[in-house]
Amino acid sequence: MTVIFNKFNSDNFGLKQLTRSIGALQEQEITESIPGVQGTVDYSMMFGQRLFQPQTIIYTFQKHIYDVVERARQETLIRNSLSRFGLSRLYDSYIPENYYFLAKCNPTITNDVQYQKLTVSLAFTCNPPFMFCEIAEGNDVWDTFNFDYDVSQDTSFTVKNSDVVTLINPGSATVQPKITVTGTISVTANGNTVNFTAGTYKNTLIYLLPGVNSLTFTGTGTISFEFYKELVA
Repeated sequence: MTVIFNKFNSDNFGLKQLTRSIGALQEQEITESIPGVQGTVDYSMMFGQRLFQPQTIIYTFQKHIYDVVERARQETLIRNSLSRFGLSRLYDSYIPENYYFLAKCNPTITNDVQYQKLTVSLAFTCNPPFMFCEIAEGNDVWDTFNFDYDVSQDTSFTVKNSDVVTLINPGSATVQPKITVTGTISVTANGNTVNFTAGTYKNTLIYLLPGVNSLTFTGTGTISFEFYKELVA
């Protein structure tokens, strides 16, 4: 197994992976106790999706190095290749190709003089706790299409007067698409309406819930949506 995080590559250091453990998802529950009502009222789905706390993945590696000076040198190189970066992409050969986590690393390295080995424990905090796809939805290239996770769909549309289309978010988290427009088009989705003129937009009120989303277009021009699925690992 290979772990890549910025300039760190476990294979380049000759590290042998011993274990990989991933913590259970912890939901951000929103509950309220009401007098006279059994149990609690759960508002956790009020935003249309379950919300989770950051997740931890821990990898343990080992490498035998018999020269004490070389062992110390390798320890320093490993620490510095991991510790100076903040939230960055984490690639793990355990998950599907073209996916990554956003994570920070806290390394713990034990220099075992008796058995002449380094034991490297890498604790990554993934925030948010999802793996992100590098390939935008609507890309139906055969060589990269994943039949377990991908959906074949159009993400670009020509609008004349009015139209209703469906966009599928195959991930487990709500996403905000990047929207590119020519002409003037009004978009209604999931209770929000935004009027767009020609341009490219990010962080709008148009969002896609996990699953099937119905969008209503009014106006004339073209519109395209760029978004990437986020999945539970």
